[in-house]
Amino acid sequence: MKKSISYFIEKAADWLFRKRSPALMVFRAGVYLLPLTLAGGWAVSIMYKDTERTLSLGYQSSSTAQFIVGICLIVDVGLMVLGAVWEYQRYRDEKKRNDKKKTIVIEQRGLVDTSDSPLSEFIKNKCSWPVESIVNDIREKITDNVISRPDVALARVNNLKMSLSEKTAQSAASDISIAYGGVSPVPFTFYTGYLLDDESQISVYDWDRDVGDWRGLDDVDDGEQFSIEPSSIKGNSVVLAVSVSYPVDRQAIASVFTGLPVHYLSLPQLDRNNHWSKEKQDRLSGQFLEYCKTLLGQGVGHIHLVLASQNSIAFRFGQAYDKRNLPSVSAYQYERHQPVRYPWCVQILHEAGKKPSVIQTEFKHVA
Repeated sequence: MKKSISYFIEKAADWLFRKRSPALMVFRAGVYLLPLTLAGGWAVSIMYKDTERTLSLGYQSSSTAQFIVGICLIVDVGLMVLGAVWEYQRYRDEKKRNDKKKTIVIEQRGLVDTSDSPLSEFIKNKCSWPVESIVNDIREKITDNVISRPDVALARVNNLKMSLSEKTAQSAASDISIAYGGVSPVPFTFYTGYLLDDESQISVYDWDRDVGDWRGLDDVDDGEQFSIEPSSIKGNSVVLAVSVSYPVDRQAIASVFTGLPVHYLSLPQLDRNNHWSKEKQDRLSGQFLEYCKTLLGQGVGHIHLVLASQNSIAFRFGQAYDKRNLPSVSAYQYERHQPVRYPWCVQILHEAGKKPSVIQTEFKHVA
């Protein structure tokens, strides 16, 4: 019984104060004006009497005033009925639309355990339609933040496309929205964006390490752009090193990629929290794409990508990478405490019949 009363009070409060819609504005106007109308129609009478005197104050409205009050009362009740019916119709139409909608949440778990705060639960609090989850979990292949079997993890990433197709097969494309977030090794995150680039609009989220929860890309764009250090050496195969959150390891790059031309893209301020603007990410991914096109124009056939960035940036760069026109690409994993600091990569070749694969680095070790 108490729960029923609490539920009724909560819903009544939503209707009267919290929810926003034109229909509820009309309904509330009727509710708020009704007491004033009733007060205007009251007859006021006050009398004070003692042994010596009698004081009387009275008010009785005229028939004209009563007629006006009656009209106002009808208008107030009419506003309430109109607002209630309109809101019910709006609610029914919205529910009908929402019954068709579905959000597919793709969450990659790897370097940080986010299982206590699933991205799907975060998304459910933001929408009123069904939410389904695809979790790509490679944590059992990671020991002390070092991935032991990248080939097995890559196979799981490859399954994302099929899992997504299964969940969207029975729905119209216009009714499906996709949310992505994760904390995963850069090569897999980049490849995931590359893999999903032709899907419908994807909302990207990232893990906020400061608060231990998910967050959307909701900050204001600070206008930062990449500064570019091109290489004067030409070659069919080049290294493109991009610094966003941390500086890339230039010593390791010089040692591991011996003899290859190296091009650097760097933000002026390297910080783990410099990526929370969608507009900024769109601009940086566009700048990244344009520079890859520049390399293509110089005759480059393969790009070795070294990327020091947050998860969402790596995903957006993967989305931006044009698989039909740009050179083939290898995205490298960085392991600071290993003899070879770039020990493996996900190699993506743009040749018929060639599937992405994990390649172990066979270059010179770090000095």
